[in-house]
Amino acid sequence: MENYDVIVCGGGTAGAIAGIAAARNGAKTLIVENEGFLGGTATYGIPFLGFFSGDGTQVVGGTGQELVGKMKTAGGSPGHMRGGIWNEKTAGGRYEFSLTPFDPEFYKYVIQEMALEAGAELALQTTLTGVKEKDGSITSIQCRTVEGMKDFAAKTYIDATGDAHLCFSAGYPLEMRGRGNMQNVSNILRIGNVDTEQLLENLESGWGVKGLEDWHIRIVRGDLVNRKNGIIHIAGHMIVNDEKGSYTFTGVSWRKEETSFNITRTINIDPTSARDITQAEINERRNINKLIQALRRDVRGFEDSYIVSSSTKVGIREGRRIKGEFTLTEQDVEDGKSFPDGVARGAYPIDIHDPKGGKTQFTFIKKGGSYSIPYPCLIPRGSKNVLTAGRCVSTTGQALGSVRLMACCMALGQAAGTAGALCAGKGLSPAALDTGLLRRTLTDQDAILEV
Repeated sequence: MENYDVIVCGGGTAGAIAGIAAARNGAKTLIVENEGFLGGTATYGIPFLGFFSGDGTQVVGGTGQELVGKMKTAGGSPGHMRGGIWNEKTAGGRYEFSLTPFDPEFYKYVIQEMALEAGAELALQTTLTGVKEKDGSITSIQCRTVEGMKDFAAKTYIDATGDAHLCFSAGYPLEMRGRGNMQNVSNILRIGNVDTEQLLENLESGWGVKGLEDWHIRIVRGDLVNRKNGIIHIAGHMIVNDEKGSYTFTGVSWRKEETSFNITRTINIDPTSARDITQAEINERRNINKLIQALRRDVRGFEDSYIVSSSTKVGIREGRRIKGEFTLTEQDVEDGKSFPDGVARGAYPIDIHDPKGGKTQFTFIKKGGSYSIPYPCLIPRGSKNVLTAGRCVSTTGQALGSVRLMACCMALGQAAGTAGALCAGKGLSPAALDTGLLRRTLTDQDAILEV
């Protein structure tokens, strides 16, 4: 059996950052990831959202900001793009929209190198299959590797699997809104040779693309990674001649030759059901095939387009969440509430992709502000040596619509990894850790806890 101070299960957006933070804080750290790369959903071709609040204040710093800086220096991202506006009256008028586009292949490399430089060990193509648990403590985990089954042990474990697979295997209390009540799933498409200037002209004229006057349509123009000015973000409703009739979309570019589209949807999926998730993959592949044919035929600017890539897996917005020592509510998010034991901040509106397939609904944070996430949201009830990070932390289903955004998940990852290292080093359970010490350590490492 191989022994560590901290084991992070899941090397996605939250888990990779958690592993980096744990290793940088002196813990012998292992990141277990079932793909052949780190990065999770962020590798599908969607931008980081939520680094800034609606009033223009940066709310996520630390390791997440460092990652963006490294990608920008390497030519893989233009950095944070500002200047977009949500014209939403209930948000108090002009509510800023910002995003951080990046080349996902650059991202895979940069996040890998950051983890290795921090001293974390990686176990890629390695799948968590079970745990051994005694009296609230996980004593070891079992994983399937290319060599067969292996056991790993740690003092502290971090569940960053998205659907709380570690906590589920350990029998800790979880909650989930269930099939038909959870947000829909999507496949992200990277499409080459799209004329985005023509797409914007279509939107402005209403020819083939509708929605310019809709409050949620955000247009952002700026310098791409090749220093050419272009359209960074565009959104609207594609009008096509098929049984669906229209597709609501967002399109993001980091270079002129390639645009990433979030456009297809599959509803009524339980991501913890093997049958459901298989059906989602089949359905989204069919959606992609129908969509690209319809776009080439019916929408100017797509005549010579082609698919560069699609998600390695469907993107899951909502699944299992832990029942933590504290649960963040949608009212906490909407009110922009700050907590004295906050260890991460979020700022993106509550973004709910309708479980029934209707329009996406946004609820804005008052005065364009942000909120903090208390440390006890990361601690599963009944556990003695486990923390969580990412979309499986303790929130209500509605609050998750904001917390799940990737910049917030990075901040949660840094908090969980730092806490895990401190707990392992001091021989403490997460619940016994001095939150003041954790907050001071995070602040010293450039995390943003107060605004």
